[in-house]
Amino acid sequence: MSLQPALPRGFPGYVELLRGNADVRNIWLAQVVSQLGDWFNNVALLGLINRLTPDPLAPALVQTLFVLPNALASLTIGGYLADRFDRKRLAIGVDILRAMVALALLLVRDASGLWIAYAAIATLSLGEALFSPALSAAQPNLCRPHELATANALQQSTWASVSMLGAFLGGLATTLLGRDISFVLNALSFLASAVFLTRVRGAFSTPGQRAASLSLRAITEGARFLRAHPLIAGMSVSKAIWAFAFATAGLYSVYAYKIYNLGDAGTSGLLAARGIGSFLGPLIVQSAFLISSRRQFALTLTAAFGFCIAGYGLWGATPSVWLGVLGIFIGHIGGGTLWTYSRIYVQRETPDALRGRVMALDMVGFTLILGVFSLVWGLVARTATPAIGVLSGVATTAVLALIWVIWMRRYFRAAQPSYESGQSSGTVQQKP
Repeated sequence: MSLQPALPRGFPGYVELLRGNADVRNIWLAQVVSQLGDWFNNVALLGLINRLTPDPLAPALVQTLFVLPNALASLTIGGYLADRFDRKRLAIGVDILRAMVALALLLVRDASGLWIAYAAIATLSLGEALFSPALSAAQPNLCRPHELATANALQQSTWASVSMLGAFLGGLATTLLGRDISFVLNALSFLASAVFLTRVRGAFSTPGQRAASLSLRAITEGARFLRAHPLIAGMSVSKAIWAFAFATAGLYSVYAYKIYNLGDAGTSGLLAARGIGSFLGPLIVQSAFLISSRRQFALTLTAAFGFCIAGYGLWGATPSVWLGVLGIFIGHIGGGTLWTYSRIYVQRETPDALRGRVMALDMVGFTLILGVFSLVWGLVARTATPAIGVLSGVATTAVLALIWVIWMRRYFRAAQPSYESGQSSGTVQQKP
């Protein structure tokens, strides 16, 4: 069987991928509408929380509930269900359920109703723990081997560009139309995502694959795989290290309201800067470099850590909104790159029969740390200052990133065949 040529680098590769692969295109459209709704919801909800209570811990708690239930579910059943059941039906069913839960935010009218918001956010987070591993595990089966790296870069760039657009439109809709409209639009976005997923015709799993049995061994098999493959585990854990600094994003609205005095507009500005940086990071790397060997992956992630630390350090240290926006932009050039290329490596090196559980675990460290330390840095901001909260997160990431670099040096000189050449581990099935 002849090998397919690599897609063009950068934006032309995105266009060719979407034009030539209808399944990837439908998943991409589902991603766009769903994430756009998320950002309408996030801006409206953070504004509502800050209006109902002056406590800086409250918006940090929202971020904790966005991710902590996700992490706990991913650690146990999220990836297992993606390997046990039909991944397509699972994703569509979760979308429909999330649409109903999202409407519960319409019931929050005063501080006494904040528990409803917290419960709804926690439930949506649990839904994400089932939805995301199903799509991540399916992606290599819906892509041809030479398309996978571009598909991952497109996924990150889409998240980033939708973040930028969604933050702006979410702030505009909340200001002009009210928060309730934003909550309704978020619910509708889940239904639209489900519609696009019904149009995917390819197999979400390898044909003939035996489903994972219901047992403790099956649930923990992904963890055993990572323990047996320390290089893959090391690439995966890089996201968890970045999460210590990224957890301070729960203080975006605190800076916007308490330091910049710009309200929802300030929150939208920081979120938009995050989106632009996350969009450009993987696009620049994918356009300029062919990342294929272990050494290239390790060096790319090392450089990404530098951008993360410098950018978030700048944001935390200055009361200037313009420097703050610049810092978030720089930080997410690194964050977007780190997320994309660590995920590509884990995806391509994991067998399909285990990929749902491994991809769930790939998210666990990141989401668990993000959830816990959003709360921790919120407490630091409450007892000291928001700047100390942010800089504490940055310092933690800096120390752990240095340890990671020292540990990963053993792999810097290790050669590895190029994935796009078709000489990789062979764990990804070629689409006919």
